[in-house]
Amino acid sequence: MRTEPDLDQGRILECLRDRYGLYVDGLTFVPYGLDSWSYVARSTDGGRTFVKLTRGVPSRTSTGSELPLLAALATQGVPVPRPLPDRDGGFVNRIDAYDLHVLEYLEGRNLEDETAWPDELYQRVAEIVAAVHASTAAVRSLVDRVEDHELPFLPGLVASLAAIEAGDAPSTDDTTVATMHGLVAPRAVGLRAAISRLKQLRDLARVRSSEQVLCHTDIWGSNLLLSSGGGLDLLDWNGALIGPPERDLFMFAGTSFFPPERLGWFLDQYEAAFRPVRLDAATFGFYLYRRNLEDLAEFVGSILEGQTEAMAPAAMLDIVADLVAETPLIEEQIERVAEVLARRRPRGW
Repeated sequence: MRTEPDLDQGRILECLRDRYGLYVDGLTFVPYGLDSWSYVARSTDGGRTFVKLTRGVPSRTSTGSELPLLAALATQGVPVPRPLPDRDGGFVNRIDAYDLHVLEYLEGRNLEDETAWPDELYQRVAEIVAAVHASTAAVRSLVDRVEDHELPFLPGLVASLAAIEAGDAPSTDDTTVATMHGLVAPRAVGLRAAISRLKQLRDLARVRSSEQVLCHTDIWGSNLLLSSGGGLDLLDWNGALIGPPERDLFMFAGTSFFPPERLGWFLDQYEAAFRPVRLDAATFGFYLYRRNLEDLAEFVGSILEGQTEAMAPAAMLDIVADLVAETPLIEEQIERVAEVLARRRPRGW
């Protein structure tokens, strides 16, 4: 679970008062998410808002690109939280090393810890993915990022693997690092093979002709909010980009929260709400490998560098263990995707 950032809550309260006109008498930390920190703010008038912090980049402009996008999507009827502008009409304010923005508060529960969802819920997720992709023409001008298939995390992962294989553990008695070495070292050869396979799939994805749609890029339980009334909202849009539909759909090809044998059924629901799309198993494979190895690079690198303040070390080790166990299974996932797509392919495609 996420731990609170090293930031005085008083600074957050001042920003909410001075920039948003919100007089808040309490903040409740929400311990979820990997790249952000969130709070529920209780205003003195009884209202609530959702406050999100991300690691800011000094050169970043005062309005995060995903926030105007959220506002436009909400107008289009896509179920997302609407961002609240500050006194000057902007969406982002900086506090030390963090960017802060405020969104409408949506009552509900996060689905990160759910391990089995009913078909009705999966169907609604498929309809949300379809709504996001169908909104592309209306919001395209608000999205700066386009899928480039780059792999900026690979040098760090390669360096981490080299250090682990060389036995370069720190001189201090760090049991977290020692445990991580024990998890990764026996898998190092296989992980290097996975890196090579990822590069091969990257090259194939780059030359493939594919339609381009708005992609959320991280549709899973942590970013889905289920209300007591049955409403479902899609959160955390900081990774949004224009890319192939597989960029979102790979999450339903056999990840921790979605059984691989249901991919065909999920695509039926998605296409019924959107339209038939041409999909490619190798492109699914690229995203399956990239997600796995990118997450592994982040957690292994953070542990080696001693950056464990954002999450409990035991939880980080559990994630590393899951990721290294998952890597050798990805080829089987790609084969299952290819079989599903072959059965679904209309005549003439």
